[in-house]
Amino acid sequence: MHFPLLPLLSDEDKVETSEGGLDPLGLVQVAEALAVRLVRGVRERMSHPRYLTAMAVAMEVCQSFPEETMARDGISPPWLVFEWIAVEGFVRTAHGRDPFKLPGSEKAANAIRERVPLSAARYLKTPSVFGFHGVYRGLARDLDVDSVGRLGEVGYDLLTVWAKEQKLDGFTGTASGKGAGICEQLYWAVRDSLQVGAVARHDGWQHWRFFREHLAPHQAGPREATVLQEALFSDAAGFRGRVLRFLVSDQGRRVFEETQSERLFHAALRKSAGPEIGVLLDAISAYEMFSRTCQDAFDDMLVEMTRRGGNKVTPRELSRIESVKIANKRVPEMFNELLGRLEPFRETARFADTFAPLSEHTDAATWADRLLGHHVATQRKKPPVGKSPWFERFDDGSVIVRPLYRREQPGRGDDSYLHAYRTGPLYTFARDLRLVPT
Repeated sequence: MHFPLLPLLSDEDKVETSEGGLDPLGLVQVAEALAVRLVRGVRERMSHPRYLTAMAVAMEVCQSFPEETMARDGISPPWLVFEWIAVEGFVRTAHGRDPFKLPGSEKAANAIRERVPLSAARYLKTPSVFGFHGVYRGLARDLDVDSVGRLGEVGYDLLTVWAKEQKLDGFTGTASGKGAGICEQLYWAVRDSLQVGAVARHDGWQHWRFFREHLAPHQAGPREATVLQEALFSDAAGFRGRVLRFLVSDQGRRVFEETQSERLFHAALRKSAGPEIGVLLDAISAYEMFSRTCQDAFDDMLVEMTRRGGNKVTPRELSRIESVKIANKRVPEMFNELLGRLEPFRETARFADTFAPLSEHTDAATWADRLLGHHVATQRKKPPVGKSPWFERFDDGSVIVRPLYRREQPGRGDDSYLHAYRTGPLYTFARDLRLVPT
């Protein structure tokens, strides 16, 4: 069964420009806050929970280095050097296969092809965010795999079970065995690489295959998978466990697999959920209707601007678009409803401050002009120094879409979620951990 919409990890190494092609209306922040409340620790970029095991291995290998240790480059700590080596190991042993959409894999492949060592200059520009440690660190800490850079209780259990299941006796602890020798070799690989500020192992190193043989993301052993399952299900302070349990149930799995719709999945979950999670799901549903209504109006305005070519379009002309008429009528009503629904999650102030210009009952032309102004203000606030709006705006209020943002596809005009709420990553976790049939 194929799921093309499920999230996969990929390289992220974009050049900073004045263009801002994402989130043109500033709708993401509230959605992210609600997603964190619903599925704590999980990010949309996640795909394989076994990267948590790789992090536990890295902490064991790097535990002897003093906390302040940095590579010769002055910016790369031991865990990052281990990550360079691990990513290069996965790529070197891929044999034509895609190395699990691993962050940094393209960078490693380029370094190998050019026969130069992988280093900070040749790796991801922001590895603390986009490398596998960066992507999974929040979850690792939430699950107590990582306790302030050292193995937490779950991390120790995970590493111990993994080493035993992989027949790597001695990898952790003081016992001797095959694992002790491999751990020592990995330690020296990290130490040598720290000293030169780049991966200090070459083509013939026999331990490249360690990463694919023992840490391949799809191949967690049964007992290792059980430790990861129990950690993910344990969420006394949040709802991650309840969402995951429903997702792997016959009903939840069927809804998600057949529809790929988080709205329908949440609706099914809502029927069996308790009142506390129900309040959150209701807030998400209402916020997504608000988001979809605003985004559809904006998208359809871009389509109309595109249709006009290089000619100016006035807000009055844009107000004749059906989705703009609908938004002008519904958004103020949705705004007032959401003020109450977001209050338990302390998002009311941010929501009100961000979207107040769209909340007043007015004529459609005025509302269209305010939506255009809201986009300009949203772009101006984006870090580090603001982004350019998607259209040129003139003194008379008319606009011309900029070439980069011409759009042929109108808004969806349905009730689908605009944002993602972690069902996709949880489903790939469930597949990897054999909680659902594959």
